[in-house]
Amino acid sequence: MSTLAKVGRLLDLFTAAAPEWGVSEVAASLGIPRSTAHSLLTGLTEMGLLQVRRRGRYELGWRAFELGEVQRSSSALIPAARPVMEAYVHRLGETMCLGVFLRDCVLFIDKVTGDDPLSVIGPRLGARYEAHAFASGRLLLADRPPAATEQQLRARPLRVRTTRAPVDVDDLMRQLEDIRHTGVSFDHGETVQDVGCAATGIQGPHGEVIASLSISAPMRRFAQHEPQLVVAVRGAAVQVAERLRASEHPAGWRVKDAAAAPPA
Repeated sequence: MSTLAKVGRLLDLFTAAAPEWGVSEVAASLGIPRSTAHSLLTGLTEMGLLQVRRRGRYELGWRAFELGEVQRSSSALIPAARPVMEAYVHRLGETMCLGVFLRDCVLFIDKVTGDDPLSVIGPRLGARYEAHAFASGRLLLADRPPAATEQQLRARPLRVRTTRAPVDVDDLMRQLEDIRHTGVSFDHGETVQDVGCAATGIQGPHGEVIASLSISAPMRRFAQHEPQLVVAVRGAAVQVAERLRASEHPAGWRVKDAAAAPPA
């Protein structure tokens, strides 16, 4: 395994659930000698990507935070989507989330929570989740090559969050085929019990899906207003795509105008 691959796997260990790691833990998790783990941790600490919080315990360093802020400021996706999401949430009162595909997972990068006391809180920002377990993730999976997606899904058991979630790869592949035809992915309590969700794709300059946009509500309200919520999330995704296309950057990633047109 190359050093770069080892560094990538090491950094993957640091999550919100496991923010601190010791040398022996890293070595055991990655299946590498303790001396190699120590060298990797020391090198990443010297670069500022890790820091020693207390004796022998490592956590992400401030350089990681700095890189995250650089990424947020250089990408136009969040600035393009945020005002649109705020406008729709203000009108509908339900939560909207923005997600991207990252290493076989869905990463939620922004959300606007509804103002109703019973509004859905939504996923934790900056956390990666199994793509198959979320409407947003299935929407993003549906845009990828089916053969590669099926191989990925069969490589390990599907972890689920509720008893209603899909656990059979064949059933899941049929769901992805439906999503490819309709452009909308649904969740009727499969991820979080009593929460409904509809997700659709934000298209990039070449028609590819670059992100997912979803709207979530308590199941009773979602079932009552599902057609209107689907129309809303589709309209919001189109507005975000239009804002990206209006950018100055050739690839459509720098937005000129920070104000989104309010939804009709």
